[in-house]
Amino acid sequence: MSEYILELENITKIFPGVKALDDVSFKIKKGEIHALVGENGAGKSTLINIISGVFEPTKGQVKVDGKAEHIVNPGRAFELGIGVVHQERNLIDTFNIAENICFMDVSTGKTKFVDKAAMHKKAREAMQRVGLELDPEQGVEELTSGKKQMLEIARAMCMDSKVLLLDEPTASISLTEAEILLKTVKQLREEGVSIIYISHKLEEIFEIADSITVIRDGKNVGQTLPADTLDKDKLIELMVGRRHVIETYAVRDFKDAPVVLEADGISSKKNPIPKSFSLKKGEILGWYGLVGAGRTEYAREIIGIDPVRNGTLKVNGQPVRISSYEEAFRKHKICYISENRKEEGLFLQHSITDNIGIIALKMICSKAGFISYKKQNDITEKYKKSLSIKAKDIFVETASLSGGNQQKICIAKGLCVNPEIMIIDEPTVGIDVNTKGEIHKLIYGLSSQGISVIVISSDMGELVGLADRIVVFKDNEIKGELENSKDYGTMSTKVMGSILL
Repeated sequence: MSEYILELENITKIFPGVKALDDVSFKIKKGEIHALVGENGAGKSTLINIISGVFEPTKGQVKVDGKAEHIVNPGRAFELGIGVVHQERNLIDTFNIAENICFMDVSTGKTKFVDKAAMHKKAREAMQRVGLELDPEQGVEELTSGKKQMLEIARAMCMDSKVLLLDEPTASISLTEAEILLKTVKQLREEGVSIIYISHKLEEIFEIADSITVIRDGKNVGQTLPADTLDKDKLIELMVGRRHVIETYAVRDFKDAPVVLEADGISSKKNPIPKSFSLKKGEILGWYGLVGAGRTEYAREIIGIDPVRNGTLKVNGQPVRISSYEEAFRKHKICYISENRKEEGLFLQHSITDNIGIIALKMICSKAGFISYKKQNDITEKYKKSLSIKAKDIFVETASLSGGNQQKICIAKGLCVNPEIMIIDEPTVGIDVNTKGEIHKLIYGLSSQGISVIVISSDMGELVGLADRIVVFKDNEIKGELENSKDYGTMSTKVMGSILL
């Protein structure tokens, strides 16, 4: 029997007009955590989809336990003991925990009758493996993002997975939940499970990985290397082709700048704790806090999604009552870019030009209501060029693009309303280090043009490098407001001091 549980040999995948993977090979041993890293669009997700049976390779073969296998669909991958937890959730919110965990038993015909007691027992055993103690009858929609992620892992392990594929598992969960997840991954390794781990968080890679394979432009970059032979700078160089440091932008003085957005004691029915802040023209204001701190909820109040019940909101010094998001961006030039770009920001099955055109209707429609597709395409081409959106053309399906390019399309949609204020929620979550730098440069450029920007982020390094001031959130309260010294150590100490107040 082979010492390798999974072997990929010379995998090539060609889509119409695009070679997504070109002769990629790597092996993973039993009981090993193997990190797969690379920029957005490097081919990592395509590789995961081939291993899990979503795509078939154009060329090459996959071996499981030393035997060549033709993985024609996800069901075959499941039979071979390959489990996958995608970045996008695959739980059924209308089902309870036990129903989600045992769903495959019913759908694959393992059982014809539903035995609730047996389901609950199986669910508890699966959850125990990943450190969850929850009622099997509890609805999945009630769970935090972190618990949902752990539940997906529990479900995969319940299927007797020998190989577990984890795609950005900590991208949208809190720091505490991420620590629990990493501990669980290490425990699964001790139990002999082999894990392919994809993450843009390099500190996680170095904490848990035994070996690292780098993919760039659909190709292997050198050989698989032991994790302890690399450092962060060398790994970034392998990923992007050069040493790359996220830029820290200079401290700026906004003492005499006019206030463009001011909240005084704003609260809502969902979020009754009053909060206040101000934003100046051309300023980048960071809202820092962990997942669940109340930052996104507060933004939703400001833009009219969750109605404000108390307090005063002023735009350019004038009191306003914003009752809908349409009013926020049409009347007050406030645009919001959601942290959930795939579900709330984009029409994934439509082209780039369709996504931008839907926002630019006033610019591309005649008085009679006819759309000028030439104008629509010209506007899209303008943003494709100015935002460096990497795509074959403006007619490609948005779902086919990397996360970084999808985020740039979201920003382009926001710019279509000529905003004076932009609220950008988790702008670089799940995005590689190189594209992260591009988006930071883009945001800084917008502020230099006079657009005021609120950046919501749980990445302290991101805000220290980018923001002019930082507002700290915890438990739906603003705990502090800090001038940014641009020194990470100093700012981290101050932020933690605010959180502990």
